[in-house]
Amino acid sequence: MGDRASVHITIGGTLPREHLATFAAHVADYDLRTDWDSEPFDTAALVVGEPLELYGTELNGGQIPEIDAFCCEHGLPFRRWSGGCLGAFLPEIVLFEGSGAMRDYTASEDEYLLFPPSWIKGFTRLRDLKRELARAELTIPPFVLL
Repeated sequence: MGDRASVHITIGGTLPREHLATFAAHVADYDLRTDWDSEPFDTAALVVGEPLELYGTELNGGQIPEIDAFCCEHGLPFRRWSGGCLGAFLPEIVLFEGSGAMRDYTASEDEYLLFPPSWIKGFTRLRDLKRELARAELTIPPFVLL
């Protein structure tokens, strides 16, 4: 059955309406909701001008790979936090800017990014460290249907 953890994903960008049913089916497969323990996701509840926030509990490894893949395929930027499981895996934050590769970071159970000292010590200039820290704080645009 695997170790279970929670997930919170914020999705933005523009999605053609013809892909909404496929997206909603992936969301339903993971039983994601618009708030912790709220009603299941309903496409009618999309908020204009805001990114889409989805929450899930008791997910295998705290992962939602089909949602991640869908967002990457359609160029939808996202920030996903996955909780950890003591002795199995740490919490993580995964960022996708709408193109390129996903970036992952170690996180806390409170959804904060954590940077190990070895990573910080790898920078020789403070401005390079600050640039990388800023890159890790991705602002997700509104979720828009075309």
